[in-house]
Amino acid sequence: MTPLTQLAGKCIVITGARGYIGGALVRRLAQPPCTLRLVSRSSVPASVDTAGQAKLEHVAADLSNERSWSELLADADAVIHLSSRPDLRAAEADPSGDESINVEPVKTLVRAAKLKPAQTRIVFASAVTIVGDRHANPVDEATPDNPRSVYDRHKLACERLLRDATKQGLLRACSLRLSNVYGYGGVSINSNRGILNAMMERAARGEPLTLYGDGSYIRDFVHLDDVVEAFCLAAASDRVCDGSAYVVTSGRGHSLAEAFNVVANEAQHVLDRPTEIQYVREPGDLHPIDRRNFIGNPSLFGSRTGWRAKIDLESGIHDYFVRFAAQPALAG
Repeated sequence: MTPLTQLAGKCIVITGARGYIGGALVRRLAQPPCTLRLVSRSSVPASVDTAGQAKLEHVAADLSNERSWSELLADADAVIHLSSRPDLRAAEADPSGDESINVEPVKTLVRAAKLKPAQTRIVFASAVTIVGDRHANPVDEATPDNPRSVYDRHKLACERLLRDATKQGLLRACSLRLSNVYGYGGVSINSNRGILNAMMERAARGEPLTLYGDGSYIRDFVHLDDVVEAFCLAAASDRVCDGSAYVVTSGRGHSLAEAFNVVANEAQHVLDRPTEIQYVREPGDLHPIDRRNFIGNPSLFGSRTGWRAKIDLESGIHDYFVRFAAQPALAG
């Protein structure tokens, strides 16, 4: 049975539905006959390009308000909580503001869950960078947490809140620790899509790519479509909603230089646009987490759900440019 079959007839709340991952998740979950409650801060419904049987409900909500969560949870079978401010520099500059945006909504969700008789599945979008910048690779669930940024400390705080609430029987939660997500996602109001997407966008416009140092830092890039599938599987599974945090990555490492070269080659191949890679000195204020070398091991999540990353780096980058080229208004 596929996760979409398991979610048929369910009510699924998606916070951050207007974002990069949220938009892709909506397009995927709109296929079966279910109810999608799409939550954002805006009172203007997002334009959703979907072809499916789902009923879409657009809700503007203040997620730091307990009444808002109570109304969202009333008949919900699952919540996929994507809403956050994914800006490392903004978090460092304003820790209390970041806590209000990223942690307070989870605290409020837990308080609201105490008033609901049935346990709702909660799937939380977290980050592999919680383990910090100094660790053995590959990273798995046994790797010690060592958050080096305000953003990651707040992600860890949210994980712990949901873990404790699961132990208390208030809800059934899990956290998916994502690595560098990339891939064509259409139009999104979220400009913070990660380094690889930023470079693909530059190459598509015929602009040079900027690479710090020699580009030797290792990253584990996981495609957007694979990430969406992971969220669907988690939302459909009681087995993983046990309070745990799971590593969700491709399990393959690539240097930034290697990834940038694939971007340049595919831009040339698909769009016939030569792309220059400019090597520049690292800025002095580069955050330590940006100097990490990271490869993840997603085998635990895979063993419990059957998930695996299916899209390799070259195929994912190729797909980006093919889909970009198919949009005349953008590619022309």
